[in-house]
Amino acid sequence: MSMTSDPITSNFTTDDTPVVVTTSSLQLGIWITTGCACFAYGLGFVGNVLSLIIFCTQDEFRKISTGLLFILITISNFIHLWTLASDYLTLYNIAMYSNMLMQCRYSYYIQNISRAMSTYWMVTVALDRLIRTEYPMRSKKICTKQNVIIISTIYFVIFAAFWSFYLVPVSNLSFIAGTCASIQSPALTYFSNNIHLPLRAVLVCLIPVILMVLANARMIMNVRQSRRRVTDGTTIPSSDMNIPVASISNSSRKQSYRMSALDRMLFYMMLANAITFITTQVPYHLFICVRNNVPGLPSNTSSFIRAVLLIWSSLYFGIAFYFYCLASPLFRQKFIKMLKKAICLHGITHSTAHRSRIH
Repeated sequence: MSMTSDPITSNFTTDDTPVVVTTSSLQLGIWITTGCACFAYGLGFVGNVLSLIIFCTQDEFRKISTGLLFILITISNFIHLWTLASDYLTLYNIAMYSNMLMQCRYSYYIQNISRAMSTYWMVTVALDRLIRTEYPMRSKKICTKQNVIIISTIYFVIFAAFWSFYLVPVSNLSFIAGTCASIQSPALTYFSNNIHLPLRAVLVCLIPVILMVLANARMIMNVRQSRRRVTDGTTIPSSDMNIPVASISNSSRKQSYRMSALDRMLFYMMLANAITFITTQVPYHLFICVRNNVPGLPSNTSSFIRAVLLIWSSLYFGIAFYFYCLASPLFRQKFIKMLKKAICLHGITHSTAHRSRIH
């Protein structure tokens, strides 16, 4: 009996024959889908690498909890995209790993954990920014890098336990015609098909969506309220009147402006991430939960629809860098600055090498 988590393509089978060699219309659809996947994942790998470079080379990111969260999200997204890309190769009966346990068990175990970790780190980003706007003074003790490490450890333990059934031994594990096949107990089959999928939809889709929506809505309200309280001049409260504060030094103003710009950038990045998550994750998980209740839906058609929606949901893990550039002028500015430095360094290296060859 076949058992996979969400292998994108391993369910494209009919009587152990890959769908790639069945109907021409479905074959064309699979080729188009695969092309889109290659394009999306290729851009995703590049984008995640660039995001990681920017996050790791900027002091503003490394010093705050939100920056550490974005670094962890980027690393997890890269790992998740790698498991999805290796999964797509099974459409052409290509196994990335020679070890059957790695190909058919551990790969899907890592795939699910990395997806969940990315999702809940993004939820933590939303809560982190909310706490900073709701409790500005207390946030210095709550929103720390040490607490990020603690909550990340808790996440990992929970998700590793939730998907631990992938570590349950099975017999006759094999990779045939693009499908991982094995013999497993009826109880494990029932759990994986009828209990695991709805629970996973609640855990990695419904709960994160609710938390992100509530956190972002509250944060937007806080930002609007703070803007209403801002006066034309810088003042301090008094019993009778607002007394203007003494002029601030240029260096202090620049530092204050820079931190304000950083806060705006992180807010835009978080908001773009939240919107992308909702629009890409909900359709896929909704279909997974209802597809078994749709009468007369052919297996191949169901698998194809699932693959298309999974590609759509996977975009969330690959296009973050491009949304950061679109949503945040400061992030875009830092990327352009980094790109100019790289081009300048390449030019200097090329010029030095050319001179050494002449001499």
